[in-house]
Amino acid sequence: MRRLLRRTIFASGVLILAFLILLASLRLLAWFRESDASIPPSTTLIETSLGAVATTIGGRADGSPILLVHGTAAWSGFWRDVAAHLSRQGWRVIAVDIPPFGYSARDPAARYDRVSQAARLSEVLRASTDQPAVVVGHSFGAGAATELTLRSPAQVRSLILVDAALGKLDPVGSGSLVERTLSTAVIAQPLTSATLTNPWAIGPLMRSMVARKDMTDRWITTLRQPMRRPGTTADYATWLPVLFAADDGGWSRRSERLAAIVRPVAIIWGAADTVTPPAQGEHIAALTRARSFTRLPGVGHIPHIEDPAAFFGALDAATAPDRGK
Repeated sequence: MRRLLRRTIFASGVLILAFLILLASLRLLAWFRESDASIPPSTTLIETSLGAVATTIGGRADGSPILLVHGTAAWSGFWRDVAAHLSRQGWRVIAVDIPPFGYSARDPAARYDRVSQAARLSEVLRASTDQPAVVVGHSFGAGAATELTLRSPAQVRSLILVDAALGKLDPVGSGSLVERTLSTAVIAQPLTSATLTNPWAIGPLMRSMVARKDMTDRWITTLRQPMRRPGTTADYATWLPVLFAADDGGWSRRSERLAAIVRPVAIIWGAADTVTPPAQGEHIAALTRARSFTRLPGVGHIPHIEDPAAFFGALDAATAPDRGK
């Protein structure tokens, strides 16, 4: 029995050591990968009080403004086809990189909560247009988009939520154990290098979010592009606790705030979304008295890359009341 126990302890130790070596190797590989500091020529850096925000602006100079806010680990390039479509419709398209993602300046103070992100969006709009904008928020970015709408309603004409990941509403209690654990760099950085910034994991992660698995590798390449920036893994790791935060002070986490929203809301949702199931969208629609709720059949969590034609139609319908105002 003692011999068996010693062997079990030894084997467990070997497995733990091998796992730690693997994580350390992945972190080292990430350090070597992250060496491209160049910024796309189409990107404009707009200075804000919370650092420079990378922004891609296109479409008609005199068109009505529409602000596109991406989800987790994405960037403005993920809206490329949507931006082109909206530009053809006559919109002034403003697509942002929400830090620490994309090409925006990373924040040394790691102010990545919804209130801070909404403040960045507000300053970008102030620098980009003198008109209220239609604001489109996808997935995790819908939190910042909703926060902006609640805190700066004069800058928002309407809010369009796409498979919004607002999280559990009306949270009770302090930060979760996961959130506190991920606040430790020695844990968060190897985990990030093994998942979010791991080029071999990005494809499977993306496909786990979509219903249509035959999407092209083009979007995986697009997603990876800004991850070659120096410091990506370290900075993404400082954001990771925000993903699991139970409550970061955002009004967009409170039912009573959502029920008091003063701007029109339209919702677009993948009917086959397993990341944020449609029932979540129905609840948000009821709270915000949404003027429309469009379900896209056979589509998962990222409608604008899974079924662009259906998404464009839904987006055009959602923006129709505001077009040309």
